[in-house]
Amino acid sequence: MREFLSDTVSLCPECLQRIPARRIAEDGNIYLEKACPEHGSFRVLIWRGDGKDYLDWGQHSQEAVGPLRSLTETDRGCPYDCGLCPEHKANTCTLIIEVTQNCNLRCPVCFASAGEAPNYEPSPETIRDIYQTVLETVGTPAVQLSGGEPTLRDDLPQLIALGRQMGLGHIMVNTNGIRIAGDREYLQRLVDSGAGIIYLQFDGVTDQTYQYTRGTSLFQHKIEAIRNCAEAKIGVILVPTLVAGINDREIGDIIQFAKQWIPTVKGVHFQPISYFGRYPKVPRDEDRITIPDVIQALVEQTRGELKEKDFLPRRSKDSHCAFGSLFTLREGKLQSIGSRKFGGEGSWEGRFAKTPWEAARSFMKLHWRYGEEPGSSLGYGCRACTEPELSFQDDFLKQITTYGLTITGMPFQDVWNIDLERLKRCCTHIATPDRRIIPLCAYYLTSLSGERLYPPL
Repeated sequence: MREFLSDTVSLCPECLQRIPARRIAEDGNIYLEKACPEHGSFRVLIWRGDGKDYLDWGQHSQEAVGPLRSLTETDRGCPYDCGLCPEHKANTCTLIIEVTQNCNLRCPVCFASAGEAPNYEPSPETIRDIYQTVLETVGTPAVQLSGGEPTLRDDLPQLIALGRQMGLGHIMVNTNGIRIAGDREYLQRLVDSGAGIIYLQFDGVTDQTYQYTRGTSLFQHKIEAIRNCAEAKIGVILVPTLVAGINDREIGDIIQFAKQWIPTVKGVHFQPISYFGRYPKVPRDEDRITIPDVIQALVEQTRGELKEKDFLPRRSKDSHCAFGSLFTLREGKLQSIGSRKFGGEGSWEGRFAKTPWEAARSFMKLHWRYGEEPGSSLGYGCRACTEPELSFQDDFLKQITTYGLTITGMPFQDVWNIDLERLKRCCTHIATPDRRIIPLCAYYLTSLSGERLYPPL
């Protein structure tokens, strides 16, 4: 049975021109269908599950507020006028800065195509200008220093310290972990400079997986990196890129691994692969990993320890771009904190703030960092920590800050499934040296021939 759900706008995979698109429910799944006058029709799976599931997932979505200030004018329309232009409907929750395009790996699945010419590396003065642009335009989001491989920069600790001095309170280091696995002194410098979390590329628990996704055996490097982080007392977020038929069967094993490294490991953030960068092949339906696929695998591969009801959408509209929840480890089992109790309205960020992007910032700043002892100042507007009903406050604080584990996921959009209504509400952005802030899914977008919508500087 075929059912029309709604209209939207997408892009042609070949020419990157705006074209009309429709969301269609058929055969128990949701598809995006679109047609280019020059290059024909396209159809892509965007959700495994029927129309009711898809619509129910978004029923608590909330319209967000745009950036503090726009840096570009609306001319050709989304996605050509980034950033951010007056049409964008969400402020930044996570701000990514590429501090280098150099890399010590050549990952087959890299969406940034790192290590390819030109190997640009912005100066400290340029990074300062980027920080200032961020503060003036979107405020104080969680900042992720990325690349390339950012730890190839010996001055990365100084860049972190500079951001902290300028008022950016939560700075993450997005790394493959190779350097911090072998250089404890360098890791300690990152910690001393004010790094808040290590955002660690972590695709699985077997070298066979890393041979496919990263081109080399890395599992032991991952263990050494996490062990060094434990000694340095800095938290780690495990970030698996999921590829159908390669490591989607390791989802449960990744969760079990994370449990063994609590309290150092603070979360697992799944990223189903998107088809751009070095992985631009034409995807089949069976190549797609959608949000329901990840949640189902989490339930089945943990043998019911995690439950479908534990995982909730973001509050922001369109909420189909992410899922998540917060758990604590008790007697060897992960137990849901109960996002419905503290977050209300069926959202995973919780009611920590007024807007969805503020809530997402609060969630990361509170839960994506190394735990503190009960009674210490948590800050960040933690409503749950101050409610009178929590007479067990010390135990509760210890659970969420020391034994808490977040499980989240975000499938990025590519040229096949990009939905411009969703893109306008994206809160994960890239800051560029030419004073622009661009949604991640637009910045890395490539056509079928490999042409980038926003070529790197």
